[in-house]
Amino acid sequence: MPTQHDQAERRKELEAFITQCMRGLRHQVRGDPEPFLAVWSHADDVSILGAIGSYAQGWKDVRTHLRAASKTLNWTEVAVQRLLTTLSGDLAVTVVLERMSNAQAARTLRVTHAYRHEEEGWRLILRHANQVTPDDEAREQAILSDGSSGAL
Repeated sequence: MPTQHDQAERRKELEAFITQCMRGLRHQVRGDPEPFLAVWSHADDVSILGAIGSYAQGWKDVRTHLRAASKTLNWTEVAVQRLLTTLSGDLAVTVVLERMSNAQAARTLRVTHAYRHEEEGWRLILRHANQVTPDDEAREQAILSDGSSGAL
């Protein structure tokens, strides 16, 4: 069973890796996929469920997907709001809001990342992202301000 010190070290390594992932993401959304690709596991079980409705499974297809997607992206500003980080053994999950903008547009994505500690350290194994629409934001604000648990 891991000691508290081991768990603290594992969390510290994870936090450093998440920071590396976010740096890679900032490159990805500006059209340079290589730093983001560098944080991914090369295993056959990696998956991406993209914000544009696409998906890929396995390292080769995920890599192809990310390279193609980066060619269409030109966000100049990126802010990440982390909502959750959980760690258990060799697996970890983050849930974040990614807010991106440029001179012409802005968008917010709801994103779940899953990470696995592999032989060479932490690696990204899943990205699931979908866009938050203005209607979604308004509905959420209404729910939170009302305090009720009404139907969505």
